[in-house]
Amino acid sequence: MKKEEALQHLHDNTFLPALAESVAALERYFQQNKDQLVREFVESFRQMLLHVEFMQNNQELPPVGFIHFSLLRTTVLDGTHTFLIEGYTEQWYWEPVECYARYDAAWALQEASKLISLLDERRKMYMGIIQATDVEFMVLKEMELFGQFVTALARVAIPEAIQLPEYQQIRKADRLYIRVGEFKDISEVVYIEERIKRKEKESRSLLGQPKGTFCTHETFAHMDLPRSNVDALDLRYCDFSGSNFADSQFRACILFGTRWVSSKLPRTDFSHSLLCDADFRHADLSGAIFSYAEGQGVSADELHRVPGLLGVQFSYADLQGADFRHSRLYHANFHRANMRNAVFLEKDRERFALSETQIQQIEWRTE
Repeated sequence: MKKEEALQHLHDNTFLPALAESVAALERYFQQNKDQLVREFVESFRQMLLHVEFMQNNQELPPVGFIHFSLLRTTVLDGTHTFLIEGYTEQWYWEPVECYARYDAAWALQEASKLISLLDERRKMYMGIIQATDVEFMVLKEMELFGQFVTALARVAIPEAIQLPEYQQIRKADRLYIRVGEFKDISEVVYIEERIKRKEKESRSLLGQPKGTFCTHETFAHMDLPRSNVDALDLRYCDFSGSNFADSQFRACILFGTRWVSSKLPRTDFSHSLLCDADFRHADLSGAIFSYAEGQGVSADELHRVPGLLGVQFSYADLQGADFRHSRLYHANFHRANMRNAVFLEKDRERFALSETQIQQIEWRTE
């Protein structure tokens, strides 16, 4: 058996089934321990902020423009399972400053280490053809499948993290990005703070673009934009937190991972929109329309859990009189949400996770 054939056999018969099992196990752990993981993430973020503040007080660090969580692949091999947290100016990598802390991501990365150990044992069956470095490379090539859980955790933890007094105290550039990804490689924006508030006219112009326009990862937080008419835009991962969009329309939009925490959205129309992983915690959604909205995950394959890992969040939201007929938001979190007079179809009664009180509050209709 040639080396290429041996590697392919190991990959197909051992690695792929074990990888699928590892990702599934990590997803279960993530869902079962999410609250604790959020607390630990926020504490690591707080420690980083304290270091930033210390350096700024000593005139060693200008206003921060980037906070970057970087997966360190070497720590999967040495067992330390670490993300490096780095602080940069608005020039990012082009103005390096020694400002960093570490985040212990053993809960996510140790599954990769276990996989390497398994493959290292199985490779011995191939009579010395496959080396230890071969199986390490096989696993490290798929690290995004483990890193996706840390990125998802960052997204759900950010609303709490940015409320920290330590975050308010550091000096920030006009635009601050928080990103998660590879070390000095591909990364993803999980939060943007605009220090200079975008003007209403510019915001309405962005949201009023033609159907199908990409307008992703923008921030419309803490703005007063009632009666906005947004039609079929791709707004994935935009931040609308704390804003007033009363009586607006977001029909047939792609709203994956959008953040609407504590926003005013009474009578707003989200019908036919894709809401996978949208966060409406503490929002005023009284009279909102979610007819034909879709909340299920749309991952490229069974190993990629994002989007869809976080689910649609309505906890503590005011959903009085909201219309959910024909929506597919079956796995949404309605914890402590006000559902009085919300409208659902009778045939969907068993499909939504609702408390007994909420079931009694809802108007169940046949059509």
